[in-house]
Amino acid sequence: MPVINLTDYSTAEHIFFAIGCFLWVLTYGIVIRNIHKDKFIEIPVVAICANFAWEFLWSFVFITNMGSLYVWGYRLWFFMDCYIFYYLFKLGEKQIDIAYIKKHFTGTLIFCFVCWFAVLYFYIKIYDAPISKMGAYSGYVINVLMSALYILLILRTDNIKAFSMPSAWFKGIGTILISVFCFMHFDDAFLLILCVITGVLDAIYIYTLYNLKKGIISKIQNA
Repeated sequence: MPVINLTDYSTAEHIFFAIGCFLWVLTYGIVIRNIHKDKFIEIPVVAICANFAWEFLWSFVFITNMGSLYVWGYRLWFFMDCYIFYYLFKLGEKQIDIAYIKKHFTGTLIFCFVCWFAVLYFYIKIYDAPISKMGAYSGYVINVLMSALYILLILRTDNIKAFSMPSAWFKGIGTILISVFCFMHFDDAFLLILCVITGVLDAIYIYTLYNLKKGIISKIQNA
């Protein structure tokens, strides 16, 4: 496998995709840093389970044809996410306000991960890998879920300080760049609509988070 596949993908496509992936690495780095600082995980619980399953599958079961650089890039995502997934068992229940789920949180997480792993495995095998060769379809299904849950989480939580504006921007811009790649490389309305929906949800999240943080600052100043 070449380091970069320039037969099936253009140089411009590689540039947009690679920068977008790198911004996601920065997002994970900020999330990991903030786990230690705030003792809170800002990525929604269900999205972490789905994302962790996706990254394992595309790191070791299904291999992208974009080149070995991306194979190891996906694995970097996975190993960073291993850290986040580990702390999900220790800190994730802080996102939950339902007593029964908090009581059975560990079992709920395991069940959630197993379900996502099974669903994604067969979806990727039958629909995604034969078409996209790099996980675009399954990845954007999860991205829509994650972006929507982010908005719901910040509207429910009292711990708005634990959510990072740089993380929100890196995720949003990184996803936009990967979406540009998708528009350049794919001609499929289903995938491209997912790209647009994710972009809109990310914009709503950034706008909402900014205003919530601005409100918190104002309350401190008025106190």
